[in-house]
Amino acid sequence: MYARRSACALVISAALLALCLTTAVAVPLPFSDSFETVPNGYYPNLDGWQTWFSGTSAYVTNQAAHSGAQSFRLQSLPFLSRCDCVRLDQVPDRLAYQASLRMDPMGGRAAWVGLAYGISNKMLACDSFIVRNENGLIGSVYFAGAMSLPPLLLGTFAIGQWITVEADLDFKQWTADLWLNGVLVATSVPAQPSQFDDPALGHVILNRFAAGESNWAGGGYGVIYIDDVVVYEPVAPTIDAVVDIAPNTLNLRSSGRWVTCYIELPEDYSVADIDVSSLLLEETVPAQRRPVAIGDHDYDGVPDLMVKFDRGALARMLAPGNREVALSGCLEDGTPLAGSDIVRVMR
Repeated sequence: MYARRSACALVISAALLALCLTTAVAVPLPFSDSFETVPNGYYPNLDGWQTWFSGTSAYVTNQAAHSGAQSFRLQSLPFLSRCDCVRLDQVPDRLAYQASLRMDPMGGRAAWVGLAYGISNKMLACDSFIVRNENGLIGSVYFAGAMSLPPLLLGTFAIGQWITVEADLDFKQWTADLWLNGVLVATSVPAQPSQFDDPALGHVILNRFAAGESNWAGGGYGVIYIDDVVVYEPVAPTIDAVVDIAPNTLNLRSSGRWVTCYIELPEDYSVADIDVSSLLLEETVPAQRRPVAIGDHDYDGVPDLMVKFDRGALARMLAPGNREVALSGCLEDGTPLAGSDIVRVMR
């Protein structure tokens, strides 16, 4: 069970709940919105946005914009949050989002943008950025990740300026990499899982991207502008593997049973992390589960993984001549890898 973190988990109740979110239509990934196609003064419901907590109002405006001519303006009341969200149709093992935010110099108090979940008139925001107006001139940006930990201070900014926040969440490792204004400011920050059990809300799935403004201190309204929202599933770069296939000459008349493949990875990766069950030659021939061994076949000081493939299955796919044989697969965490070797095929 996760410890309650009321200051940064953002558990919010309100008397006004404008919409029952359980019936809301989900948006597919990738989702993006620059609010340029919505008429000035209108609500972006056709883009997938839904009112969560009413506050005062929310609408697209040309009063401020991070790019283009328009943004999404949210206004709260004293002790009454304004929050709007899109419901995601999936929460993959890796999820990233980016958004630009401007806190109104005259009315901004406290804002957040990121992932959330809610039922009835309660909301729980996790793996989200919190933006606070400290003194009317300077604001602070925090990341609220794992609920067992306090929010992490990422930086400060001048109230009234646009800031851009970005998170790359790995829900297998429960970590997040964070950017502020395009600069990587923190890596492998503990993150909240995408699904967990909460004593107040039951089983939680962080399947909404939300933005909100809260003037809990009272004494006036609160206003923020949101722009250039992007939510997507990152594609991991493919690791370039060094592949050595033995024998490097295949006689189609041979009765040999196996071909052996030695795989080396760049120094930032370990061959021990390769998912053997994912390995394929020519996208068709699977690796044998055993034998598998880690060694240094070519004595170059770089560890390699030895696996075997069915020789006959590979030979039947190759015409005589010098052929490039492709290896594909992934690590245990899903990161793809690929490489190839030249094999001479003889009849």
